[in-house]
Amino acid sequence: MIHSQLHQNTLELLLSFVLPYGCSFSVISDSTYRISCPDYEIANKVWENRFNCIFPLFKSGQVLEVVASNYYARSHPKI
Repeated sequence: MIHSQLHQNTLELLLSFVLPYGCSFSVISDSTYRISCPDYEIANKVWENRFNCIFPLFKSGQVLEVVASNYYARSHPKI
């Protein structure tokens, strides 16, 4: 699969393999995606691993938010 073929459904499927149990993926806008996690610890681990596991799946200009009840982080648009 080439990068230009990575559509939203494919992105959701691939992220389901790398996200920890209890985390969910949602689309906020055309270029903003949110991962919701059950607690601070898991959300922080997802955020720390974003460059290795999540950003390689993103296109230029896309943004990631990672949230939990007491956690919020937002990336700059991918270059």
